[in-house]
Amino acid sequence: IVIIATYPSSHLPLLKECLAAGKHVLCEKPISTSLQEGEEFVRLVKENPQCKVLVGHILRHNRSYQQIAEMIQSDVIGHPIIFRMVQNHHTMNWNRYLSLIRNTSPIVDCGVHYIDVIEWFTGSRVQDVTAAGMRTEESVPENRCNYGIMTLKLEDGSVGYYEAGWSNTLASDNLKEFAGPKGRIRLIYRKDRQMNQEEGDLIELYHYPEQQYETINLQSDRKPTGAQFDHLIRMIETDCPAVPSIDQVLHCFKVTLKAEQLAVGKQAEKR
Repeated sequence: IVIIATYPSSHLPLLKECLAAGKHVLCEKPISTSLQEGEEFVRLVKENPQCKVLVGHILRHNRSYQQIAEMIQSDVIGHPIIFRMVQNHHTMNWNRYLSLIRNTSPIVDCGVHYIDVIEWFTGSRVQDVTAAGMRTEESVPENRCNYGIMTLKLEDGSVGYYEAGWSNTLASDNLKEFAGPKGRIRLIYRKDRQMNQEEGDLIELYHYPEQQYETINLQSDRKPTGAQFDHLIRMIETDCPAVPSIDQVLHCFKVTLKAEQLAVGKQAEKR
């Protein structure tokens, strides 16, 4: 097994070497930095079924997200759903973030996770995406944004937004809220709890019209690398499918690339 955890621009050439050597692969997301390379990545995975390839959409293996998926899929809050999702980083090591931004923007690097999440939760697909972005630092390349926000509409009528930024001045924020006609679910990570961090993540469920709150404390690793690796081993040993599938990975990548294109384009228009 080879784990590819390098910058996205090197994922495709490294995958080629791994497949040529007959190695199974766990590859960090996003799969590449361009649509052409991303499609070639997926084609190679499909043409080499003897080598198992899992792309690291690690939230699929996170117990808190699995719990929320079960709740939404069992219609606890009803449908359609409003998604409010934010993943902003207040950077304390700007050069580290800048190196990654030169390779891929946060709206792609982080966004692929959350496109996957909302489609997983609903069983529906993104139908339409709009986006806007901004360079808040002069050192950010003109073809990248270090801040971006995209609004999404799904085929089942669900709507929402995803916001991602890496900046010296933004405040860190991890809003994850899902609201439907019968209630609302909010996820608060253990590290973001003001009290009772030892109880793990907090899932807050609001029931309507009962107007009652229910809280669930869940021990969950935010980045369960062990569980993700175990799934790759199951793929090798039992031939079970990748989670998410390689087609789902490509679809999420395409949506974020479109959002990035829109975000950079609108920023250029302003200049």
